Amino acid sequence: MKHIFLAFLASVCSLDMAAQTIPMPADTLNLADQEVNVLFGTQKYGRFVGNMNSIKGDDLTTYPALMVNEALAGRLPGLFMMQNNGEPGENSFTSYIRGNVGGYITLIDGVERPLGTYDIDQIEEIRVLKDPVSKALYGGRTSNGIIMITTKRGKSIESEFKVNVQGGIKMPSRLPGYLNSYDFATRYNQALANDNISVGAYTQEALNAYKNHSMPYKYPDVDYYDQFLNNSMNIMRVNAEYYGGNERTVYFIHGGYQNEGGLEAYGDKKTNFNAFTLQGNLDTRFSDKILLHANAIGYIGSKQSPGDFKFETLSSRYPNAYPILVGRDSIGGTSSWRDNPYAEQTQKGYRKENLVMIQADLGLEFKLDAITKGLSFKPAFSMDIFHNQQLNKIHRPAIYNISSFDSYGNPLTFNTIQTQQLATSQSMGTSEYTNRWAFTGIMAYERQFDKHQINTDLVYYLAKLTTAEQLYDNKIQSLGLRANYTFNGKYTVEGVLNYTGTQSLHPDKRFKIFPAAGVSWLASGEEFLKDVSWLDYLKLNASWGIMGDGSMDPNLWRETWSAGGDYSFNNSLQNKLVQMDRPESKNLSWPKQREIDLSIEANILKHFYGKLTWFDYLQTGMFSQRTNLMPGILGGGEFLPYVNFGETALRGIEVELAYAARINKDMSIRVGTHLTYSKSERKKVDELPDPDYSTVGLPNDAILGYKAIGTYTQAEIDAIKAGTSNLALPSYMDPNELKAGNIKYADINGDKVLNKYDTKVIGNSTPRIMYGLDLTLNYKGFELNMLFSGYGKYDRLLNNTYYQVYSTRKYSDVLVDGLPNGNPHPMLTTSSGTNDFQTSDYWIVNGSFLKLRNAALSYTLPNSVSKHIFMKNLKFSLYGTNLLTFSKIKASDPESLNAGINQYPLFTTLALGFSATF
Repeated sequence: MKHIFLAFLASVCSLDMAAQTIPMPADTLNLADQEVNVLFGTQKYGRFVGNMNSIKGDDLTTYPALMVNEALAGRLPGLFMMQNNGEPGENSFTSYIRGNVGGYITLIDGVERPLGTYDIDQIEEIRVLKDPVSKALYGGRTSNGIIMITTKRGKSIESEFKVNVQGGIKMPSRLPGYLNSYDFATRYNQALANDNISVGAYTQEALNAYKNHSMPYKYPDVDYYDQFLNNSMNIMRVNAEYYGGNERTVYFIHGGYQNEGGLEAYGDKKTNFNAFTLQGNLDTRFSDKILLHANAIGYIGSKQSPGDFKFETLSSRYPNAYPILVGRDSIGGTSSWRDNPYAEQTQKGYRKENLVMIQADLGLEFKLDAITKGLSFKPAFSMDIFHNQQLNKIHRPAIYNISSFDSYGNPLTFNTIQTQQLATSQSMGTSEYTNRWAFTGIMAYERQFDKHQINTDLVYYLAKLTTAEQLYDNKIQSLGLRANYTFNGKYTVEGVLNYTGTQSLHPDKRFKIFPAAGVSWLASGEEFLKDVSWLDYLKLNASWGIMGDGSMDPNLWRETWSAGGDYSFNNSLQNKLVQMDRPESKNLSWPKQREIDLSIEANILKHFYGKLTWFDYLQTGMFSQRTNLMPGILGGGEFLPYVNFGETALRGIEVELAYAARINKDMSIRVGTHLTYSKSERKKVDELPDPDYSTVGLPNDAILGYKAIGTYTQAEIDAIKAGTSNLALPSYMDPNELKAGNIKYADINGDKVLNKYDTKVIGNSTPRIMYGLDLTLNYKGFELNMLFSGYGKYDRLLNNTYYQVYSTRKYSDVLVDGLPNGNPHPMLTTSSGTNDFQTSDYWIVNGSFLKLRNAALSYTLPNSVSKHIFMKNLKFSLYGTNLLTFSKIKASDPESLNAGINQYPLFTTLALGFSATF
């Protein structure tokens, strides 16, 4: 138990662990001999010079998610993944690897493909490659990492059939709270008084009616979230797989169905998402020299939603704006607000979205030992087709308002604000069509001579992406050479040269060579460490490389023109103007990223694993038009060519710890924790030359703003109006408009004027730290899985409509509860409140949070029982996601402050499931 406590304490102290990378204790001693997936092949882990983490697909099935991205959150070191929007069918995440500089690439079965169309049960393994040598063979794509996904294939075992079923509900994790009509009207009167306005205030009769709910038609009080949202919506996952084979041929078949939706309270067109997946693959050996791999995947997704329902309606309409129904079947509204949410859910028709995806892979492997031992050739071809079509049928409902009332507040007469107009047919919405094909040819050579091991791969890669309505295709072509040499099983050196090209650049600049190199030392294999009984495995890795970024707009170097506005000739003839969109950029070259990765990892005492990594990235030659640095006389915007100019850096560390042990014959434990810290830096920035103001040296995610130092007093306001004040005067507004109680800001440079020279770094808009804790307990047939994940060193600027209330914005509970940083909301105003709503530390709150992402409790029937019901295995499970959240932010989900305000909320999930193998 002492070891368990120490592992847990490490996680609390923000140390990070990757249990998913680590096998159970029985396998730790031969970690160096394990075969791992790398780009375009496999490699013994002891000869791997780079940095990677992985998780098995079966471990993800403990998370009842329809989106693979959601199940990945918090799982792997360095993989920052935060959900923005919980709308059914929306794969909306802010995600990056190690830091917010550069993106990542997702390769599925060796081809760049979107992850959102895959069922979790299709996945065999997810592996994240983070060092320059590991990524180098995928030419021309700068990234902070590659998420490499391998889907399931057949096994050379007795045929098995497996079915998995999950069903449950999803409940909004947090929804915003708003004032009722009485509190709104009372505070609105106060806002008018603050503005010295006497017209338009609510009468005492109105206040009493709002408070007593005595005249609901004349003085309505609508709780939009309570009335128009259900407490939960349903989810369902069903999938089955059949696999097996023999020594010559293995096969795998998968079919799956997913469904979620139904949060809207009214109507028969509630938001609903359905997805069907079908996959089949085959590996067959024609002879000892020829092996065939074939794979096909189909996906059909359909989404339906009410015609025009938007969360902005719920978060923007005053509770007393209008009665929802002004008669039995008559929809209420005003001439300004015609988006009645009841009409949106029941009478405005529907929007439908249909997605179809087909993927096919065909590969061969030829063993060419007849030419020379260890030589092989592996050609592979892939083709993907994706089509997304939207169909809309949008009606216009009739809207009425009440023009007169009787003495009891009941309607007497009505005005027609909008007449009904029914759509007679569907209309075509957005249509998206893409097709991608890729060819890979690999000539591999692998031999061992006494103490010398050699692996080389010559890889040719060609891919083209065609997108409908895009003038140019996106093409990538590369030729890469990877050579790995190991001496005596302990000392490894690997080098990669990649010659890659892109059509985005001028032919003279199109192709370039990018190098990468790495070394590793398997120290635990040394004789002087053989007798160290507590040391099971010790390895040091170092890698360096330069990557090129070809992920740019196709033919970016070309001069482009387009049709502009019209002009008249002889007062009658209309002609189209032609305008330049982009000038020619012949000298534009590859943006580059130099990377360094150093790591040390160890297994000790047969139960503990640890890894420490330091990484350093430098991006140079990023595209810029230098609009701030070029004189205006040369033209701006479209007239400036792109050049290689910007520079930015990223540095950080990763820590991983794991502990795994079998306590006794009935009980085992595995616990892991991991932490990633990173910080970026602007090296070269397109900004106006100013010796007193520069953002060079600041992080990319720096939030610049004023420092709040209290509020103005009336005496200070009077001195400002009299011209006798020594206070700094705001440059962003007329100082005479200041009021007592407005926020006062520090004059940092002492020039008596508040402007950009008085701003400073008041926070960072992205997390610097990502950490997680993964716990698995097994006792007899019971298994408990728990996943905690968190983000630290993270500041949130509270600048959305919920936290900043002014002008016509809806009044939220923030006016009563104050801001999550402890500050009271500034005094109310019916104007724009220019002074108080400047970007300042008044609105900054510590946005760090920790979530219990997932908990799953399962029980597997003993074999002695399951075999009597003709099953090999039967397991029952109980799941929960987002069960606990620890954060200073209470009113909204700290993962997405806009969730539930202008987009769908995030959700807590409760589900039951079972899986059976026959």
